[in-house]
Amino acid sequence: MKGRLIPVLVGSMTAAMLVIVAVQVSWLESSAKLRKEVFDQSIEQSLQLVANWLTATHLDDPQAEDPQLLRTDELAPEERLIVRRMEALPMDSLLRLAFQEQGIEADPVFGAYNRYGQPVYLLDDAEPFNDALLARGYSVALGTLQLRVHFPKLGRSLIGQMLGAFALSVMMMLLIAGVFGYTLFAIQRTKRTDRLQRDLVNNLTHELKTPISSIGLASEALSDPAFDEESRKHYLGLIREENKRLGVLVENVLRASLSENGAMRLYVQSLNLHDLVKGVVKNMAVKFHKQGVKVDLDLQASNPNLVADRIHLTNILFNVIDNAVKYSGEDPHIVIRTAQIPDGVSLDIQDHGVGIAKEHLGKVFERLYRVPTGNVHDVKGFGLGLSYVKNVVERHGGSVQIESRVGEGTTLKLLLPFECQPDKI
Repeated sequence: MKGRLIPVLVGSMTAAMLVIVAVQVSWLESSAKLRKEVFDQSIEQSLQLVANWLTATHLDDPQAEDPQLLRTDELAPEERLIVRRMEALPMDSLLRLAFQEQGIEADPVFGAYNRYGQPVYLLDDAEPFNDALLARGYSVALGTLQLRVHFPKLGRSLIGQMLGAFALSVMMMLLIAGVFGYTLFAIQRTKRTDRLQRDLVNNLTHELKTPISSIGLASEALSDPAFDEESRKHYLGLIREENKRLGVLVENVLRASLSENGAMRLYVQSLNLHDLVKGVVKNMAVKFHKQGVKVDLDLQASNPNLVADRIHLTNILFNVIDNAVKYSGEDPHIVIRTAQIPDGVSLDIQDHGVGIAKEHLGKVFERLYRVPTGNVHDVKGFGLGLSYVKNVVERHGGSVQIESRVGEGTTLKLLLPFECQPDKI
């Protein structure tokens, strides 16, 4: 059921997101349509007002009735009278005044036309828009003439009026998309974390099972009075070794937990990195001998003296070398190198083992991550070690790099600065 829940949730969220976007788009379209209707009504009212001004009877000009003037004119007397009024009045200002009373700021072009669609009053700047005036212009009757008005930038003007609402709508959709994307990311991350935690529990159970069983069997054997002193010493030694192993397992988990939650503290002191490496290799000599591990030291750094935390550096050396041994295959060969860099020392730990595929290299430093091998128990570990290594090195102000080829081996490069400042940590 849990496996089906996430796809259902993702599908539901996707559908909800599409519905919200559709509602936003529909709202914008309705808002644009409503604004266009209001604009049309305002224009009609403004043009009617202008028409009333132009056809007012108290503005009649007696000279317009001169028959000698009208006999040579194509216009009827009342049409000529209106044209003369348009020529006498500042029509641009008159129209803008009427539009501003309705809250319209768009710039118009205009002209007067007879019943045959021929212009009887058309300014030079309006001539390029003659076809638009006839096809799409707003009109009002001036007796037998028509006053037509067209707004070349009407679309831009309406968009400008809706810019605030449009921007708000876009921001809302982007916010919803961001929340949706983050939710999907969080779901995937939670799903992956759950899987990694299950793997950790399985690995931890597997790792603890062997020493607990060994201690239990040794304890039962010691209770048998038939065992001689040499056998008792053997089983006591077994109990001590398995107890140490349990302590190391718990230590690894606690150490990784401290580094993850930021509770790790560094207590720096002067130390020689070469001496530290040699000491770790010496302490692991018994393990190397049992597993047939060959270790070569190539310590070439001219100045291996650092100011760092001895305990944490020792821990990461044990961890990295132990990893190199685990993944070295049947004939383990480890090479440990140092080299001088301008601001510190480079420490390389190289194995000639199974290697890591490219698609996993970027994830090996993630907490709980283990490179898939087909069998989760064929190599011991919890996926905590390299996360701890990276955390410690970065807390010292250094960095970690990894290079690997499948079937050829892996090289882990630790770049350590000369001095770590604990007050900056």
